[in-house]
Amino acid sequence: MYIVAHNGARVWGGAEQATVRLLAGLQARGHRTLLLCNDPLVRDGARAMGVAAELRPLGGDIALPHALALARRLRRERPDALLIGTFRKLGLAAPAGRLAGVPRIVARIGLETDTPRNPKYRLALERCVDAVAVNAERMRAPFLRLRAWTDERVVTIHNGVRPPARRAPPGDVRRALGIGPDVPVVGTLARLVKQKRLDRFLRVIAALPGDVHAIVAGEGEDRPALTAERDALGLAGRVHLLGHREDVGDVLDAFDVYLVTSDREGMSNGMLEAMAAGIPVVSTPVSGADEALDPLRDGRRPGLVVGFDEASIAAAVARLLADPALRRGMGAAARERVEERFSFERMLDRWEAMLAPGAPGAGRAHAGGGR
Repeated sequence: MYIVAHNGARVWGGAEQATVRLLAGLQARGHRTLLLCNDPLVRDGARAMGVAAELRPLGGDIALPHALALARRLRRERPDALLIGTFRKLGLAAPAGRLAGVPRIVARIGLETDTPRNPKYRLALERCVDAVAVNAERMRAPFLRLRAWTDERVVTIHNGVRPPARRAPPGDVRRALGIGPDVPVVGTLARLVKQKRLDRFLRVIAALPGDVHAIVAGEGEDRPALTAERDALGLAGRVHLLGHREDVGDVLDAFDVYLVTSDREGMSNGMLEAMAAGIPVVSTPVSGADEALDPLRDGRRPGLVVGFDEASIAAAVARLLADPALRRGMGAAARERVEERFSFERMLDRWEAMLAPGAPGAGRAHAGGGR
């Protein structure tokens, strides 16, 4: 197959990296891929991961010349499938794909707040999109309410991860930060943006005993505000803001507990990477948390889903930090859950089936269009 994807983001975040890892995985299986995108950050990030990428901007809803230019490019490329990776660009990208005669158009939905909430999105989905892939089961319902849409057109494909590679000796990140081997550490991998509610993360750390350290790996627009809040809470010596890191496996090696404090998510890639590394998770009840952290068949849990209030989160984290045996058991369960439900190869299997010509839902949004 030849798959062209479009990403309209202006950041090189988790969703963008997940799309590029998907394309790289499909390439490794012999498919041809191309990423068209809005921003040089995304283009360069994709190229660094071995995926062909070019700028093909899509502006706001009135940027019809952008949609026509995309349609012309797609007509030249003649892909078997168009994968739309940014929900806000659906109103331009999907009609462009249909105008170009792309046989199969699939939207990848990464956030539980990305729903067909107004006529613009409903029209694009009903008229131009063959199917959507969501990354958590509870995200399916709004799309099943679309006119004439059935179960086969709304498919859950969980994010897939590989255990993060280790580059440095064990304990290297802790040593670099001056954190002793027996010091409890709570960590997260996240872009520093409001949706992740790292202000809540900081207040949870402030509610824990004074020997607890925290590590945040990620970059973003909220860094100045978070740095100021960290210092105002008296946490400057205990909360380490590392910025963007490529050595994810080494950073995770420093964590005792992985903490998600977001208000909204799809399926957190950082959480899944932590689970693959054998780290127990505490998470707010965002989309995907229940599916990742529900008990295994034998009753063991990979982590805990708690409320959005800081007291509940702090109590759950404190419980894990106080019980090394519980952490080890949850960490082992976390690894097993990733192997059974969130493996990278399993994800690629599902996407190959989803993008293939003649897959369920094909032809429902249009009459013909194949070549």
